[in-house]
Amino acid sequence: MAAVNARADIVRATTVNFTPYYGDSLEGGGVITALARAAFAERGHEFEVKFQPWRRALAKGRAGAYDAVHAAYWAADRERDFYFSKPFYSIEVGLMAHKDLGLSRFTPLEDLKPYLIGYNAGWAYGEKFENADYLQKDPANNQTINVRKFFAGRVDIVAVARSIFRYEAARIEGADLSEVTFIEPPLKIGRLHMMFPKVNENAEKLRDDFDAGLKAIREKGIYAEIIDRYGF
Repeated sequence: MAAVNARADIVRATTVNFTPYYGDSLEGGGVITALARAAFAERGHEFEVKFQPWRRALAKGRAGAYDAVHAAYWAADRERDFYFSKPFYSIEVGLMAHKDLGLSRFTPLEDLKPYLIGYNAGWAYGEKFENADYLQKDPANNQTINVRKFFAGRVDIVAVARSIFRYEAARIEGADLSEVTFIEPPLKIGRLHMMFPKVNENAEKLRDDFDAGLKAIREKGIYAEIIDRYGF
């Protein structure tokens, strides 16, 4: 039995603030929210998003309290509980280090054993990083705290989407990107999906509607128009 029987005309989703891509402080919820809204609209659905801390959003999504979890990376443990849409945006996720450490790349991850690495708890970074128990990892609740810890010198390296790192750095007085090294290679190319809780009886239908709507906005040029309007 489904935990929630969502109205067919309104899709209620939840996610975390993930600026500059999506968040409650951004116009229209941000570029990724605008893409999702347009895709659902093609199939006759309105789209509403509740922004809250990621662990809470993911837990409530798994329980079926929402119709969808908005814009998340694929992970094996998530696939047990959610149907995934086709990917609708890609983000490069990597490691940034203080320049004076002299790091430019890692081959392999074991090279980073001596350093304290900040990361966002509950986020997907790829299995190699997530399973690397030999690394010194320092969790944070969100990307803003994570990047501020880095510039405060509390961690040596930070794991985050590179464009988000730049966005957060621009909001910190005195943060100097010339003193930062973007380490190669990236941890992953994060592809954003809409996740639909399997506990909800209409989950597969909503996933199929989203995929069909996404295809339609690409073909009609709406996808490209939204990307251009938001400056991405």
